[in-house]
Amino acid sequence: MSKGAPHQIEVLLVEDDERFANRMVRNLESEGFQVRWASRGDEALDRVKASSFNLMLADIKMPGMNGLELLEAIKRNPGVDPELPVVMLTSIDAVETAVESMQLGAADYIQKDAARGEIIQRIRRVLEDARVRREYSELRAQLSAQSEETGMVAKSPVMSAFLSEVQELAPSPAAILIQGETGAGKEVVAREIHRLSGRDQEQWVPINCAALPEDDKFQSEVFGHERGAFTGATERKRGQFERAGEGTLFLDEVGELSLDSQSKLLRVLETGEFTRMGGSQTLQLRARVLLATNKDLRREVEEGRFRQDLFFRISVAPITVPPLRRRVEDIQPLCEIMLRDFASRYGKTQRHIGPEAFTRLKAYSWPGNVRELRNVIEGVLIRAKSGEVSANELRLEGPSLSPIDRLVHLPAEGASLEEIEKSAVEQALKLANQNQSAAARLLQISPDRLASRAKKFGLKGN
Repeated sequence: MSKGAPHQIEVLLVEDDERFANRMVRNLESEGFQVRWASRGDEALDRVKASSFNLMLADIKMPGMNGLELLEAIKRNPGVDPELPVVMLTSIDAVETAVESMQLGAADYIQKDAARGEIIQRIRRVLEDARVRREYSELRAQLSAQSEETGMVAKSPVMSAFLSEVQELAPSPAAILIQGETGAGKEVVAREIHRLSGRDQEQWVPINCAALPEDDKFQSEVFGHERGAFTGATERKRGQFERAGEGTLFLDEVGELSLDSQSKLLRVLETGEFTRMGGSQTLQLRARVLLATNKDLRREVEEGRFRQDLFFRISVAPITVPPLRRRVEDIQPLCEIMLRDFASRYGKTQRHIGPEAFTRLKAYSWPGNVRELRNVIEGVLIRAKSGEVSANELRLEGPSLSPIDRLVHLPAEGASLEEIEKSAVEQALKLANQNQSAAARLLQISPDRLASRAKKFGLKGN
C-alpha cells in the first residue's frame, strides 16, 4: 500500500486499556490512518454493523465479549462484511490464543510490545493482502456474470476454479483439449474460450468429427478440394480450416476420427500448413484450434484407436469440464436461468423450483449433465401452467447419489486409495479446525486411528 493512500483507510481499534489505546491511536494517526476507538467487543460489533471500516485491531483479552468471540461474531453476522480483515492484539502470554484466532479467520496477530515500525508494517501488509483478495473476488464476480450470459455458471468451488483456468488459457494461441462427459458443456466452454481469446470478432468454425469418420470426407470438409480431385468434385471448395481465417476452429469429438485422419490432423498441427485435396498450393493455418472429446484418449491410445503422437500434441493444455454431480451448487442458478429462457421462449408464466424439488435435483446422478438438466426443466415448463415446481413433476430417469458418491469422484485415470484416504483426513481436519478428536468423530473412527493417519500423511492437528 502506498503511503499516499492511508488517509482513506479507516481503522477500528477495540481495546479496553485506555492508555494503550491512546498510544495506538496517536501512532496510527501520525501515519495518516483514520482511527475510531471502541472499549468493548459489543460496542465494536455495533460499529461495524453501522459503518464501513477497512481494518479492525482487536485486543484478545477484554471483559465481556473478548477478542475471539468478537472475531467469531463478525465472521457469522450477516450484517457485517465477512471480508473485513481483523488483526488481533496480544500479550506475550497469549500467543497460543492468537494462533487460534488465525484458525478462526484473523488476518494476523501483533504482540502489544512490538516496535511501532513493525506494527505499522504488518498493518500495511494485511491491508494490501485484503485489497488483493477483494480485487480478485470482484474479478471472479465479473467472470461469473459473464459466464451466466454465455450459459456458464460458477457458484460451486470446482466450477469457479475451472473457469479461472479457462480465463488463464484463453489468450494463449496454443491448442486446447477440452475433456468431459456427454452433456457437460464442452462446446459452451470452447465458445467461452473463443470469446475471451481476443479472436471473438473473427470466425467461429465448429466441426463435428463424429460426422466425418471416413478419411476422404474429413479431408474434403476440413482441407477443401480442387475441381476434379475426386468423382463429383465439379468445382473448387474451400475447407473449414481455410474459412476459419484468424478465428477459432473447434474440432468436436476428435476421438471419433479415423487413424488416417488423425495422421493428417497431426501434420497440420505440427507444421501449421495444409493443402486442398487434389491441389499443390500450400496454405497456412492461421486459426486457433480447440478440440473436445468425451472419451478417455489415454485409454484409446493404449487400445490402438488413437495415435499416441497426436495425443501428446493436443494434450499440452488439457482441461476437464466438471460433471454436474460434482457442482451441485450450480444447479439452482442454472435452473433459474433455464426457467427464464423457456418461459420467454414458450410464452409461459415464470415458475420457480420448490425446496423438495431442489433436494431431488441435487441428489440426482445427472448422467446427461447440464444437457439433461436443460431437458428436464424444459419439460417441466411445457407440461405445467404456473406455480411452484414440485418434486413429483421432475422426470428423472437415472439413480440418485449418496453423499459419499457426491464426495468421492474417481477420475477416469483412477486414483490410489491412499490419496482418497489422505483427502478425507485433510477435509475432516479442516472442518474440525484441526481438532483431531472432532475430526475422528466426523470420520467415525477412534482418535488414535485418526492421529495415526494424520502422522502417516504428514498432516498437522491438535
